[in-house]
Amino acid sequence: AQAILAQGPPVLDLPQSFELLATLASAAMGKGGKDKGGWGMIWAPLFAKGMFGKGKGKGKMSANNFAPEKKVWIGGIAEGTEYKELHEHFKVAGAKWVEVWQGNGSGTGVACFATAEEAAAAIITLNGSELKGGTLVVDVWEKKPKA
Repeated sequence: AQAILAQGPPVLDLPQSFELLATLASAAMGKGGKDKGGWGMIWAPLFAKGMFGKGKGKGKMSANNFAPEKKVWIGGIAEGTEYKELHEHFKVAGAKWVEVWQGNGSGTGVACFATAEEAAAAIITLNGSELKGGTLVVDVWEKKPKA
């Protein structure tokens, strides 16, 4: 041992140094096994759970997302008409979103467009058109007065 020490400190090249360091670290941490003090789970406080997660999405689409001038009111919708059928009918005018209301507003709906010009053109072209035996009344959208 004294002969080795007399030669001076050992000189290791860089790759050997990293290999030795990795071996020592692995032995000290129990080679990453369970409950051996490895680099397992890192504690995170509960409040941080939502801080780094995925986004919440773009939001749900509805007629409320469109400005009033980009919407048209639709009346005279035949009973049993689905929104998909109405959307196909209004697609020729450029409709982006269509809803058919049930209950109190039965027989009515809304179509939404990308621009106010498309909405105005839809009123002119589709007012009086027929869908499933009903004659559609297409008119400008008016905001409900607040009660």
